[in-house]
Amino acid sequence: MKYKISILIVFTIILLFLITFFIPSLKCDSSENRTMATFDMVLHPMEDSVVYYDSPVERLNAALSDQFPFRETVVKKYLKVFNVFDNLTSTIGDLFTKRAEHQYSLQAIGNYGLIENTNYITPYPSTELMNEEFVARRISQIETIHQKYPDIKIYVYFVSQAFDTSWFNDYIGARTADHFQQIKDSLPEYVKADHLEYLDLNDYMEVHYQTDHHWNHRGARRGYENIYSMMRDDYELGRICTPQAEINLSQMYDFVYLGSYGRALGELYDGGYDEFVFYDYGLPRRYVAILDPVTRMEIEAEKIGLYDEYLDGEIDKTVGMDHYINMYGTAKDKEGNVYSDGTSIYIIRNGKGNSNNLLLCGDSYNRALRDVLASHFDTMVYMDYRNFSKIPLDYVIETYDINALLISSHDALWNYEEYYFTFKEGE
Repeated sequence: MKYKISILIVFTIILLFLITFFIPSLKCDSSENRTMATFDMVLHPMEDSVVYYDSPVERLNAALSDQFPFRETVVKKYLKVFNVFDNLTSTIGDLFTKRAEHQYSLQAIGNYGLIENTNYITPYPSTELMNEEFVARRISQIETIHQKYPDIKIYVYFVSQAFDTSWFNDYIGARTADHFQQIKDSLPEYVKADHLEYLDLNDYMEVHYQTDHHWNHRGARRGYENIYSMMRDDYELGRICTPQAEINLSQMYDFVYLGSYGRALGELYDGGYDEFVFYDYGLPRRYVAILDPVTRMEIEAEKIGLYDEYLDGEIDKTVGMDHYINMYGTAKDKEGNVYSDGTSIYIIRNGKGNSNNLLLCGDSYNRALRDVLASHFDTMVYMDYRNFSKIPLDYVIETYDINALLISSHDALWNYEEYYFTFKEGE
């Protein structure tokens, strides 16, 4: 609409000009500085003329000024009308922009909120930035790693949640703190950083459980693809992996998944359950091991992740079973002993011979992307944040010849004082 009005006004001005071009007797205001510049002079200038200009644009402007009566008044009127209309369209544009920000409300349920017209549970958004001292300490540790191992490339990935978005600003009457931006602004320039983004609420629901704080298999895939994109220019990672199958275990074996939020709310929540689904990427066989962070003994493992057990229906169907933790976060050795990633470090060797060795440090979100991301590296060391205090980070870096470090989590690694790296000097 803005452009249509502008075109009409310009057309009117041109029409007035054409009329006055053929009616030379019309009077002009003396302030318009008539100089007898004609339109013929635009294309055929006379250098000895008092109205000569080198530039065709200047000659055209002079001709317009001379031949167009009341030009100054018309232009002023046009600008005034244009400004009024421009302000109006800007106001309308702001309304549409605000709507495009996807504002939603929350319905209180226990200590959580249900997102508007859904069964999706979320903690309430925070308007407070993370503890600056804790963030600065993590940054200091990153700088220490870079100083000791300048050849290691360092990456940070932040797994955003619904309550990290600005979707609820109108509802809470305040601005949600941007925690990822706080981290990004604090990072040294040699660290690459990215985060999980959502187009809107529908996009969020596509990649997240409704009853649990974790992302679902689709969200983990998006996180993997984001991290792959961050790293691909620095290493020869090969082609990005795509799933060969999407396996809905809930439909296969008739069970439901009640996540951490749903379990915490108990009888307060009657919004339903989640289906438990995972992607089969058809990954090749690899050597896997379990590293005891205390003894530093490496034990050859039979498997990391209980994918085969779940495929075979060896599933605890009780509602309280946390399938995300159980399937992704469990390893077994040759004797069938079970090792949790909360107490053990996982080693994955693919035998690629490309000397690209990744240390993945973070929280439980990484469980669901660990194996597919590892497939691009010769060796991956998977280190849950609960093991940081048990083994020096520089010991792991040197023992496994690490040349890539990925710190991937929500806020656990940035806003809590108990999850910092240890180093050999402190032993």
